[in-house]
Amino acid sequence: MKKAIYLRHRGFTLIEIMLTFCILILVIGIGALSLGAQSSKKKVVEPAIELTSLARRGMTMAITNRRPYVLAIGENTVALQNANVRSNSFGSFFDDFADNPGVIQSFELPEGMRFLVRGWEDKFFRMPEEVRDDGEETYFWVFESSGICEPIGVKLISDVEGLEGMVTMNFNPLTAQTQEPLSKTTVLGVDNIDELE
Repeated sequence: MKKAIYLRHRGFTLIEIMLTFCILILVIGIGALSLGAQSSKKKVVEPAIELTSLARRGMTMAITNRRPYVLAIGENTVALQNANVRSNSFGSFFDDFADNPGVIQSFELPEGMRFLVRGWEDKFFRMPEEVRDDGEETYFWVFESSGICEPIGVKLISDVEGLEGMVTMNFNPLTAQTQEPLSKTTVLGVDNIDELE
């Protein structure tokens, strides 16, 4: 009878308490690492989200206003601009954008991040000035009033310490939206990012 009473009032042993604390610390550590990775991913993906937002806005404005707009993509800047269009007997062509760009909205990448562009006829991603043949430092992505744009690819590369990685965006010519979610195309923690370019 005394033994039955002793078993009912028995507490936790020191080993059981230590084991519980170890498991709790392990769960908290895994959660903290997961949140840290999500925070890093968010910082790399934010400029990519801003670029896709500007692309969608350019497409919407081109359709709504029935005139072309341009997204000027530089190595570390992006600007949505009015497009100057002239027509002649050969068809429509664009004036020099530098004369009157009419910037509607723009943003600059944080230090240590850069864009690479792949035009529809290109096989590899290159610096924006290398994609063009005329020596311009920006790549002009034109949104036509018909609702069609050039199908391009843009790669965002981050060499920022602790945020190394890249996001690859392939834009649909009919919607100006990425064909895959940005979360699927994000690669973090790459030691030598130049090998993936």
